[in-house]
Formats: sequence, C-alpha cells, structure tokens
Amino acid sequence: MQQLFDELSTVKDWAETLPIYGRIGICIGLSLLLFGFTKFILLKKFGDFVNKTKVGWDNDLFAPISSRTLAFCAVICINGSLAWLSPTALETSFHILNVAYILIFTSMVSSTISVITPPFMAWLNSNSLGVAVTGRNHFVSGFARILVWAFGIYLMLDELKLELTGLLASMAVFSLIAGLALQQTLGNILNSFLLAMDRPFDVGDRIEVDGIEGKVVSTGILSTKVLTWSEELVIIPNNTLVSSTIVNKARGGGDGVPKRLNLLIDVSVAYDEDPPHVKQVLSEVAQSCPYTLDTPISRALLIRLGDYSIDFRLYTWISDYSDEWPARDWIMQTMTDRFREEGIVIPYPINIELKSQPSGQKNRSGNHELTYRRKAARQQTARLQMARADEVHREERESVKTEIEWLEEQLSDTSLGTREKDKIRAEISALASTLDMFDGD
Repeated sequence: MQQLFDELSTVKDWAETLPIYGRIGICIGLSLLLFGFTKFILLKKFGDFVNKTKVGWDNDLFAPISSRTLAFCAVICINGSLAWLSPTALETSFHILNVAYILIFTSMVSSTISVITPPFMAWLNSNSLGVAVTGRNHFVSGFARILVWAFGIYLMLDELKLELTGLLASMAVFSLIAGLALQQTLGNILNSFLLAMDRPFDVGDRIEVDGIEGKVVSTGILSTKVLTWSEELVIIPNNTLVSSTIVNKARGGGDGVPKRLNLLIDVSVAYDEDPPHVKQVLSEVAQSCPYTLDTPISRALLIRLGDYSIDFRLYTWISDYSDEWPARDWIMQTMTDRFREEGIVIPYPINIELKSQPSGQKNRSGNHELTYRRKAARQQTARLQMARADEVHREERESVKTEIEWLEEQLSDTSLGTREKDKIRAEISALASTLDMFDGD
C-alpha cells in the first residue's frame, strides 16, 4: 500500500512539472474517465438492477436521476480541475459552483417527488373503495415541488450573498399594490393554476356551469372558453369555475375527441299496458338507432308507478355526444311510430271521455277484436323474451362482481409491480362502471 502511495506521489509531482496545456489535457482526460465510469459502468449497473425489480416507479425515476447525476459529475470535474489548475479561479467561482450543486440537488428532489407521488397516493388509498380521483395527486405533487424549489432558490440566492431583506420588502410592497389593482386578474391566474392541478375537465369535454352547457375548446390563465350547441362562444372566468359546481358530462380526454354518452329517455304508458311488452319495444327501437352503440347494449327499465301512468327509462349509449339530439329525435320519432303499431297507449294526466268511443262490447268485434288478440299475443311473447333477458342480465352482473372480487384479491399480491397494479385498478374501475351503468337520473 505504501508503495502505491509513493507511485501516486511520483505521478503527481511529474504532473506538477507539466506546462498548463499538459495539465489541462490531464484534467480533460480524468474528467472523461470519470464521466465514462459513471455513465457506462455505475449507472448501467444500477439501471440493470432497476429493470429487474418488480416495481414500476423506479424505472420512471431512473431516467431523470441519471441525467442529473451526469450533470453533478460534470460540476465535480470542473471543481476538481479548477482546484488543481488555478486555486484563485476556484475562489472566484466557488459560489457559482455551489449554486450549481444546489440547483442539481433541488432538481433531483423535485423529479423524485413528481415520480413517486402517484404510486404513494395509490398505496395510501389501496384499501379504500369508490371512485379514484387523481386530481389530488397533481395538487400534492405540485405543492411539494413548489416548496422544494422555493427553498432551493432561497439557498442559491443566499449562496450568492444577495440581500434578500430589501428585495423581499420591495416585493411585498409591490405585491400589495399589484394585488389591489389586479385583484380579479390575479385571482383568475391563481385559479387557473388550481384548475390545472385538479383537472376537473379537459379540452374536448362536455361540461355544464351555471346553466351554460357546451364543449370546452380552450383553457387559459384568465378564462375557459366553451362552445355551446348554438355555436356561441362563452368565455367563463376561472374565478367562476372555481366557485361553481361543474358537471362534466363527457368523461372525455384531453385529445379533444368526444367520448361516449349515456342517453336517458323517459317515457310513460297507461296502466293497461304490459311492462315486458313496453320494455321490448323500447329496447328494439334503441338498438335499431344508427347513432347508438352495440356495447353496452341498450336496456329499458321500469322506474316508477306514477299517478296516471307506468314510467320507464331507456338507457342507451352513443359514441359522440355531439349526436345526442339527432339520436334523441330519431329514437322518440321511431318510438311514437312503434307505439302506434303495437297499440301501446301514452295516457293523458286526466280521464277524458270521447263521445265517439265505442262501447266495450263493440271494441271486441271486428277489427278491434283482431287488434286486441294480436296485442295480447305480442305481450305474451315480449313477457317471455324479457324474462330471459333479465335472467341473462343478472348472470352478467354476477359474473362482473366475481371478476371484480378476484381482481381485488390480486392487488394484495406483493410480487406485482406498480404498473401491473395500476392496470388492475383500471380494470376494476371499468368493471365497476359496467355495474353502475344503469344508475342515474
């Protein structure tokens, strides 16, 4: 060991005798050597280890940490080179190098928070049931990163020996004046930041705010623009959005493409009508509509026994919510025609006696007798078909429930990574929405 130290000392003495260009070349060579060792050996080994792990978030964290590690290595090389070549220059740039260290370290912490927040929040809520709201993940991550960067900037300014007291006092006075003059504007800007973190809607979603309904066409720092169905562009201040109840009817995404819409149509029939017959007619009308989707299958349910009528609700889905009104018009027009063909009566809210109405005995004669028997036959056929459809529907719901229970058991498997568990949670959410797709107003 002593011999090794002696040889290193000899090499060092030899290097000290070299001219400045030679010493610069040695610094560049040693820097490249350290840079190559860090990138191709140290980080490569660490990357192979990360790829073998069963969690997914470490892979997402490896890329930003690797680039910042190489930047940290470059600053160390510059620091070491200046310490050997010119201690005077090192003293001059000492504070700048420290700022670089603080900047890189702050960036590392910020990137780490950004990557690990979603899986950490998912782990905290791993035992909770219900709808998963990801907006708070953005808020927690964004708020923590703001704190980290604020502290990092404070350390950098302090390292540069900048007087912060006067600066902060001046900024406080200026902020007070600007805040009073631009109260509404600053409120809109702040609320746009909050909306960006919480993400209650995206561009392309169909929303309703204070009775205004339309498609979100753009979001800005002061307002959000909504295009109504009458082609009117409504500019809604972000202050209004934050303080109002927002109904997002799209379940859509930021790609601006409208998503499927659950179309609900209520209809009432007389108490003399047979419910399975009515449900069959409604289902056939919805399934024959050119705007509706084949999956989920359209379905009619009895929802209320009213004072004068039996009330049904038709559940059907369309692929583009811009087709809601054409689809509703087509279904209701066809429904009216089918009700006439099937002899299904939509009652008045009061009893009306028509003088031309034939007596009960006459109604059973001639064409009326034939109509009555044909309607009774249709009702019997519909009753049998709807009974079978209800049985199939119940079997499907039980199958979905069994699948959800099995997937929830898989979440407790510690051998699964975060990405696999996220996929399982997405499947559970999709299946749960299938169970609830006939709920609503």
